[in-house]
Amino acid sequence: MLNVARAQDALQKIAAASAAAGYVVAIAIVDDRGDLVAAHRMDGCRPRWMRASLRKAYTAAVMDRTTESFHDEIVRRNLQIAYYGDPMFCALPGGIPILHPDGTTHGAIGVTGPTQGRDAELAAAGLASFTS
Repeated sequence: MLNVARAQDALQKIAAASAAAGYVVAIAIVDDRGDLVAAHRMDGCRPRWMRASLRKAYTAAVMDRTTESFHDEIVRRNLQIAYYGDPMFCALPGGIPILHPDGTTHGAIGVTGPTQGRDAELAAAGLASFTS
């Protein structure tokens, strides 16, 4: 179940995992429509990171897949991201859906920062907050 309390818990877990790995990140958590539920920007974040994390979470939620998977589809089908007609879409890794056990998407998490490609891994650190 996705609610503000669980989203806040997820933000804390992701921030802790990021800090432990030596990274500064911005985190966004959205509902199944891509609307913001909670966000966190660690000290030292660049302004664009928060916007990027929101776009990653939005894309994962409304496309029902990771942003990495979305990127792979764009490449496989030889499309431009504009083909999908949504200026909020982002195909950078770091957006992961929050799935209900029945497979439906309840929301998504987006993480952005200078993480050497570990944005999705860090986002996954918050998934446990939504499974109990």
